[in-house]
Amino acid sequence: MRFKEYPEIVVDVIPKLYESHIKVFITHLYGMQDKLERLPKQFCKMYTTQPLANQLLSYLNSRGAKVSQQDFHIVKEAQPLQLRLSDGKRLELMLCAGNEIGNSLMLLIRKPQGGRLLFYYSAMQQDDLCRLMGNLTYQEWIAQGTDELYLNLQEADQPFQHMDFDEVARKIAEHAASVGGACVLRLPLFGYEYLVTRLAQTTTLFGHIKLMNSYLHSYSCLGADRRRFEQPGYAVTVKIEAVHSNDSETPYPLEELQWSPIPNRINLIQLCSLLRPVYINGIVDFHTTGNVPAVPQYLKRYRLRYSPMSRAATAEDHANVPETQLIQWPSTEKVCETQQTQHTNATTRKDTGPILKQRKLQFVDYDDDD
Repeated sequence: MRFKEYPEIVVDVIPKLYESHIKVFITHLYGMQDKLERLPKQFCKMYTTQPLANQLLSYLNSRGAKVSQQDFHIVKEAQPLQLRLSDGKRLELMLCAGNEIGNSLMLLIRKPQGGRLLFYYSAMQQDDLCRLMGNLTYQEWIAQGTDELYLNLQEADQPFQHMDFDEVARKIAEHAASVGGACVLRLPLFGYEYLVTRLAQTTTLFGHIKLMNSYLHSYSCLGADRRRFEQPGYAVTVKIEAVHSNDSETPYPLEELQWSPIPNRINLIQLCSLLRPVYINGIVDFHTTGNVPAVPQYLKRYRLRYSPMSRAATAEDHANVPETQLIQWPSTEKVCETQQTQHTNATTRKDTGPILKQRKLQFVDYDDDD
């Protein structure tokens, strides 16, 4: 994505063509493999935290890309960064992690003088906002609200399903027992690390999870604690490997996990209610052309200037509802006015002249011989 007001700031997409003034901010790596089917010859400067830089650099090196640590500008999580643009303007930015392992970040942008945030960007699910609310710097940045909030609305209209990690762990263990050993769980290389961490923290799978090959290396780049995974004396119940693994074993169905890194309805509501933005926008990919995703009505209610009593808000409510579902009860004045109008029209019709009745026609036989 690229901000229209500051086009040299690009988020979560690595441009295929190098431009020295472009600054790429990486907040997550979910889907990055599809975006990098064709590697650029030279990489624009990438701004991100150390864990995500380690993950991305390791992956790019495995692909044979001409990239090094010098192509990254490491930003410390939840610490402001001063950025000077090519036109001389200055901005203050901050990257904040929405979970304990730091693989899902949020980008905050404001003017150096402080005040209301200009932009707040969150593309992936923020699983633990409580840890951020304990950060005094984060509290100070969001205290005066946000002008524009950018959210991933891909699953905004999907019904919410509660994720019970203990229940999912129990089902995985039962499946492993039914196949007579360890079951294989194939996950995308990026994006599902938080799910893996939470499963390893359950009493059912603690010490029974083994990370395999490329997935083990990628997960380790985050610096996450791996003491909860495979332990001596524990039988391996789950083997986790990357999606493109050549293992012939049938994997555990991914849909049975009931979890996705894409934000769900509750996650979106949490952010909107916390930030009370002036505007809410859907995130559009850097290379995508088309319409911006529509913001659902249940999120618009959390905007700063939203008023359910205003005529504009009422019209906005009805804009997203089919005509067959709209029921408008007329006021008493309108009812009296309508009845008076109908009476006047009836009187006018009587005064226009007599109404001619249609003559009844009789059909007779006609014979030329008579």
